[in-house]
Amino acid sequence: MNHLIDTGRIFLGLVFLCSVVGKIRSPAAFAGFRIAVARLVPSLRGRTRPVAVLVVGAETAVAGALAVPSTVTAGFALAALLLATFTAALVGALRRDEMVACHCFGDGGQPVAPRHVVRNVSLLCAASAGLAAQLMMEGTTATAQPAAFLCTTAAGAFLALVTVAMDSLAYLWGPMGSKSTGRISG
Repeated sequence: MNHLIDTGRIFLGLVFLCSVVGKIRSPAAFAGFRIAVARLVPSLRGRTRPVAVLVVGAETAVAGALAVPSTVTAGFALAALLLATFTAALVGALRRDEMVACHCFGDGGQPVAPRHVVRNVSLLCAASAGLAAQLMMEGTTATAQPAAFLCTTAAGAFLALVTVAMDSLAYLWGPMGSKSTGRISG
């Protein structure tokens, strides 16, 4: 059970850390995120700056809470809450046929698509599984096993890398004609 918790902590912690860094790495990145928030949740127009700051703060809190053993339960719980909220916003945008770039990791190159919902649901499942495992393990002591922790670290980092690079991977594996002109030449 500890391996599941440690893998989840590293996986989700890195995903949320990359999300924060992507959004605050430049004023343009943060402005793009604010625009995406306004388009994802139209009722927030005019209040996007405080909401965007709140989202970045909450994502930072998740990454920090998952890094500290005494706050892991809160980290998983907050991650699940945020991911459920983000997923609802994405589903709403897709249902409205809103063309908005995904700024989940700051760059916003790809429009929101069903794969983003699948990604968030997968992350929500990881947060929920981590929370359940953590709650079952509370009050127990675990012995540190460096080799096992190295494996869980590698697994969590790999999952985070794939998650963060999902749009780039979708582009690489997408239909050949869509990469440059949108048409198949021949």
